Amino acid sequence: MEKYNYFMAICIMFLFSIAISNAQDKEAKITLTFEKADSLYVCKALVTSEGIQVSEVPVNLSVKRLFGNLPIGEAIATDSTGVATFDFPIDIPSRDGKLTIYAKIVDDENYRNTETSGVANWGKVVVSDNSNIEERSIAAGRDKAPIYFITASLLIIFLIWGTLIYAVLQVFKIKRLGKNATIE
Repeated sequence: MEKYNYFMAICIMFLFSIAISNAQDKEAKITLTFEKADSLYVCKALVTSEGIQVSEVPVNLSVKRLFGNLPIGEAIATDSTGVATFDFPIDIPSRDGKLTIYAKIVDDENYRNTETSGVANWGKVVVSDNSNIEERSIAAGRDKAPIYFITASLLIIFLIWGTLIYAVLQVFKIKRLGKNATIE
């Protein structure tokens, strides 16, 4: 009888895990719109599920950067019309002025994790000044390193190798002195 109890317990646990995994079975869709109102940039995320606007769903906004996504503020829940409105900062740097903006639903009880992206021309264009590219500097490559760095590193290398050579010569000298002491 105990065999059947274990079997029933395993079946119940298996069915329970399936029920929990399907708790987030609703699929949501996010639509991004970008607006400029006066001097403010506003990003709106419309969340719909099966054609119906969804309320009280937290939406995270982030901007694509070099090694990951930069979050823009805290998660904002959608209102009764299914829209989450974000005030977008105007000072995010970009090479060409274009920013890839992501809206995400993460860890919601009713909806699966969903992500969408859009491109807006809201970046602050950064112009890099490369006029000193041929000068010696700390951040330069091997051939443009400062002279004192090269001199210091060579001096350290010669001191270390000199110490090692001196130690080896001392070992040979001790060996030679040992032979002379045993002869006398």
